[in-house]
Parts: sequence; C-alpha cells; structure tokens
Amino acid sequence: MYNLSDWDISDVGQSEEDVLQNGNRLLTGNGYMGRRGVVDEAEAQDMPATILSGLYDHHGDLWREPVNSPDPLYSLIIADNIPVRAGDKYTVFHEQTLNFRYGIYSRHTSWQLPADRGKVTVRTERYAHMENVHLLCTRFTLCADISCQIVLKQGINHAVRDLNGPHLGNFHSWSLQSKRILGLSCKTLEQNIPLAVLSAFVPLFQESEVLNFIIKTDTVNEEGGIFSYHTINLKEKAAVTFYIYGAIYSDIDVKEPVTAAEDQIHQAIKEGWDNLLITHKTRWDKIWHNGDVIIEGDEYAQRCLRYSLYHLWLIAPRHSIATNRALSIPARGLSGQTYKGAVFWDTEMFISPYFLAVMPELAAQFIRYRIQTLPGAKRKAAEYGYRGAFFAWESQETGDDACSDFNVTDVFTGRPVRTYFRDKQIHISADVVYSIKNYFDITRNLLLLKEGALELILESARFFLSYLYYSPEHKRYEVLDVIGPDEYHERVNNNAFTNKMIFAVFETACNYIKIFKESDPEFIDDLINRINFKDDLLFMENVMQHFYIPQPDNRGIIEQFDGYFRLEDCSLDTVRSRLKDPKEYWGSSGGVATATQIIKQADVVTMLTLFNNDYSAEIKKANLDYYEPRTEHGSSLSSCMYALLACETGNSDWAYPFFIKTAEIDITGKSKHFAGLVYIGGTHPAGNGGAWLTAIRGFCGFSIENNKIKIVPRLPEHWKKVSFSVTLSGVEHKITVLKDNYTQEIIS
Repeated sequence: MYNLSDWDISDVGQSEEDVLQNGNRLLTGNGYMGRRGVVDEAEAQDMPATILSGLYDHHGDLWREPVNSPDPLYSLIIADNIPVRAGDKYTVFHEQTLNFRYGIYSRHTSWQLPADRGKVTVRTERYAHMENVHLLCTRFTLCADISCQIVLKQGINHAVRDLNGPHLGNFHSWSLQSKRILGLSCKTLEQNIPLAVLSAFVPLFQESEVLNFIIKTDTVNEEGGIFSYHTINLKEKAAVTFYIYGAIYSDIDVKEPVTAAEDQIHQAIKEGWDNLLITHKTRWDKIWHNGDVIIEGDEYAQRCLRYSLYHLWLIAPRHSIATNRALSIPARGLSGQTYKGAVFWDTEMFISPYFLAVMPELAAQFIRYRIQTLPGAKRKAAEYGYRGAFFAWESQETGDDACSDFNVTDVFTGRPVRTYFRDKQIHISADVVYSIKNYFDITRNLLLLKEGALELILESARFFLSYLYYSPEHKRYEVLDVIGPDEYHERVNNNAFTNKMIFAVFETACNYIKIFKESDPEFIDDLINRINFKDDLLFMENVMQHFYIPQPDNRGIIEQFDGYFRLEDCSLDTVRSRLKDPKEYWGSSGGVATATQIIKQADVVTMLTLFNNDYSAEIKKANLDYYEPRTEHGSSLSSCMYALLACETGNSDWAYPFFIKTAEIDITGKSKHFAGLVYIGGTHPAGNGGAWLTAIRGFCGFSIENNKIKIVPRLPEHWKKVSFSVTLSGVEHKITVLKDNYTQEIIS
C-alpha cells in the first residue's frame, strides 16, 4: 500500500520567484498537454501555460516555439466587488500542493476582506485526465465566514504569455446551455491550424447553501477571451462547490476540432467528477504498477525518484501510439516554451531507456518520430553541403532545425552571441542511431528497422562519411570542427565522444546489413539500391579500417579533444571568480571557461559510460578522477553520467550524491534559469530519466545481454533493497535487488 503523504509536495510561497518555480514544480499533464502549476486566476505575468504536444508556431523573426493554448479553466473571485488573487494584499493564507501519485494539483487560499468583514476561502483540485487526454478537470469550492456576494468570472482566457509570440488569431467565441458552456475557436498564425477550446461550468449547489441560488449569469466577450460572470450570494459559513471542465483539440488531432471538443465536454458532464476521477486514477495505477521503483532504506531518494518518474509520465505521448503521427519528448517536456519545445538528444540518451524498459511501444514511438523527420535531417545535411541525414539539434514537428545561430545573449552588451550548436553538434545523428541499436538489442524487433529505422541508420552513416577528413600525414580519417557534449568548447577537432559515436554508427550499419543479408536479402538489397548506398558501403568498410578514436595516454586518461590538455588547468573556483555577472555564459568565444579545461558537463565520461564494455575499470577510474573536478555540471545531463561511471568502478557511495543531485532537480527547483540573458527554466526530463538510469543501471547493475537480464548489485551503503519491473520481449519481469543477490519473477 502507498501512503499518499509520501507523494505530496506543498509550497506556501507567494513571491514572483515562487510563482515561477511552482509553475514547474507543480506541473500536471497527460502527454497531450502540460499544465503549469499556477493558480486558477493566474494572469500573463504569472506565466500560465497549457502546452500542447507537437503543435508549434512561428511569429515574425522570433524563435519558433510550442503553442500555449487559451486557458479553459480561468476562474477569478470577486468578493463584494473586490477581485482577489493569491499573493495580493488581502491574502492571509495560501498553499499549493501536488499529489504526484495521481497528478492532482490543489490550492487553498484565504482572503481577509477590508474593514474586518471576514474571510473568503477557495479550495480547488485540478488534473489533466490521463485517459481522456483532451480533458482538463477542476473541482472548485468556495466558502466565507460572513454573508457576502461572490461574482465568479469564469471562462476561456487567451491573454496568456508567450516567450516569442503571439501565436493565435482569428478568434471566434460562442456559448451553449444557458451560457454555462463557452467555446473559443482560433488558428495558429504561421500555418493556420484550427484550435478549439471549450469550458463548462457545472454547479453542485443546494439551495439552502446560497441565497437565491445563481442570481444571474452574464457572458462577455472581452479582449482577453470569453467569460461568464456567475453571481452567488453566499450565506455565512456556507460552502458551494462546482466543477469546471475544459477540452482542447486541434485539427492535427481530428478533422472537426470544435465538434470533438463539444462532444468531450458533454461526455465529461454526463460522467461527472467522481467517475472521471476513478478512470483517471485507474490509468495512473496501471502506470505505477509497471513503472514504479521501490527503494527500501532511503525515504528521500524514494521520494525524489518517484517524483522524477512522475514527470516522465506526465509528458509521455502515449496517445500517439494509436495514431500515424509519432511524437517525442522535448528537452523541457511540456512545462513551457523554453528551448522552443524542441526535441534534443536528451530523449534518445536519457529518457528513452526508461520507457524501453517499462513501455517499449512508447520507446518505439521516439524512433518513429525520427523516421518521420528523416526528410528534415536530409534537408539540413544538404544545407551544409553534406550528404545523408544530419538531424536537427533542436527538432520540431518536421525535423528541420529550430536551433538559431544566436542562442545566448551577452549580459554586458545585450547583444546575441554566435554559437555553433546547430552547425557542429553532429553527434546528434549518432545519438539517434545508438538509441535504435538499444531498442533492437532489447526488443529484437526487426520490423521497426524495416519500417525505416535501417534507412535512417544508413543515411546517418552517409552523412558522417561526407563529413570526415582524411589526414595524409597520419593516414587516418578524423572528425574536425565539432562540439561534443561539453558546449563550453566549440569547434574542436577529434572530440573523443563524437569520434567513438560515429564509429559505432558504422559498426551498427554493417551489422544490420549483415543480419538482413542472412534473414531477408531481398529487403536489404532493395534498400541499398533504392537509396544508392552501394558505393557508400564500400567506402564505409574502408573508413573503419583507418578511423581515429582517441586512446588513453600513459596515465589512462583520454584527451577530450585535440589540444585539450594544453588549455589552462585551473579550478572551478578560479573560473567562477572571474565572472563579472552571475548570468554570464561560460562558453562561446569569450566565455570564462573557453580557454580552460573546465567543462560544462560529462563528455569523455559519457563516452565511457555508454561504451563501458570497451574500457577497463582502471581507465574508467582514471578519467573519472581527472574530469570530475574539472566539470561545472552546468547541465542536468551531467551528474547521472558521473554516477553511472562511479558505479561501474565499484564506488556507489561516491556516486550517491550525484544521483541525488539528478533526482531532486525538479522537486527542489534548484537549477539554472538563464544562459546569458535567455530564460532556460522549466522541468528537466533528461535529469528525470538520468535518475532512473543511475538507480537501475548504476546501483542495481541492470543490463540486457544476449536477450537475458543481468544484475550486478552495488547498492549504496544505506539502501536495503530496490524493486522494479522491466519488459523484455513482451514479458514483464519483477526484479528485487538486495546487497549481494537478487530475485527475478515473471509477472506476465
């Protein structure tokens, strides 16, 4: 049995910083939409957002980003002609809570009316329905310790804040059923994609609780949306409850979004709050049955890890499995418009492994997303004069790169700074291939390769073949002018991680060609002929014989890139002391870290973690000891890589603080919010996935070898045992890891 108190987080903060942080910390969602944890009366400055997965828009010369839907749950209390909002001068109590067992946000706020006239209190509960993913549900309870008149302004607010908007126009509104159901249709500005938003007000009043029930309901079209004004005369110490249901559809989802939204609203009213809550919780129960990790001996780690897994599930696009449109997970999930709502390498390297273990069909969707965006990757390669597929560093729905040439702003001049993330982080194509190989190793599903994944692999290999440089002096193929995972050092040569990943692409391509030559020669011959890969295959086989991968020196340390050891070798504190502004960006041409060995995040360490069977424990430890003091951990992707490698070297207790740093990143909200002057706040799905990686692959030593589960227990000192589930070849296994052994049980 679960103790629900173990699944709750609360906050009483009312400052602007608290509002910003809690928008992320108290996030709810269901994979189709993410709803920031703001109060019901939130205005644009509070950054309210209902972000829709896979729907983007471009405004003017600003960054292209996900669409922030109009808010169908907006509710403002006007008590005796005074509009009251959380944190205003009338607020005497305010608390917000998230139950992350079931993804339910709640708030409790009280206001003291002027002249000691008494208090008005509101309590609400809200969730994004996990079964009916287009549906939002709120239960709203009002009470007062005096008799007073309450006017509830409720409806659809489209005066929401965009980072780079506005994104919606052509608004049209209407009302149904005595103005208790409001509708708003609009279109995105770039592609004219229709969007329909409906809101229903459903009272649950007893006439004895109010004077004259609802006196009047006026519907008003205002500049910021369409609203109904419900006037209620409350008796002293009376309480009234009502429900608000919101539905959101675009014509990407259905051909008639207005009809679909109206049908969803009518169905929600018919089912009612109690039945809707049961189906919502039932879906979460199924998710936790397969996806939970139970830690005994460490309540704080348990809480942080479960909260991390919650954040993965609330952004997981489960609904796309039944459609022909595959979706992936953006770097900031559905917590806002940061990073343009784009898909990075985070999904393949840090997020996908969890879903591959517990819901492989969703991991397959991430691969299908890349298959569907392959044309965009080919366009990008051609743009730079290369062949094959160069995947977007920041990928949106078409696979074309949303990454700009200027990603940070100088804090001193206010001018944008040229960065080369889009141009030079070529390892992204190799990351995609690495993820496909992981999927095949665990599922043995050749069908996905035939659906387009193998073509993707070959086109990625072709891109790298066209990118390589042959050094006549060294008689080898090298990789010049790139950025590895460490973004503080741009345009370097022979980044060890990048070179190793590229070679793995060539190996993977050759291995799969060999597999299909034996199992389905007609398919592979047809594919090679169709994409004209025969000459590339011969070239690739030659390249592999003369390809350069940096090797350990006599100390066992692998140089991160050519010339790295010649950079200034100084401490993190030294570099930090050179900052003139805490928001300075450390990298690019003039950053404080650029000319030093201080790196942003795990780079060589990531390579050693991903290819741990290729390196000895001594080499792993030597590089761990060398690079960790030189790592700023300026990315949520970093700490888990160090933790994993530490576990590989038998030092789980050393790894534990890095695990905690990863697992608690969103529950505490302690993370970077700015790169230069650019806001980069939001949740951290890669960190959430990294927490699971560390707990299961690191501390439990879980891996799949030859289609069999392998466990090497290396739990932290104070952990008693860990229980989790994995699905292998369609069979669910329940695994319990103890200090020195483990048990494995087939569930289904």
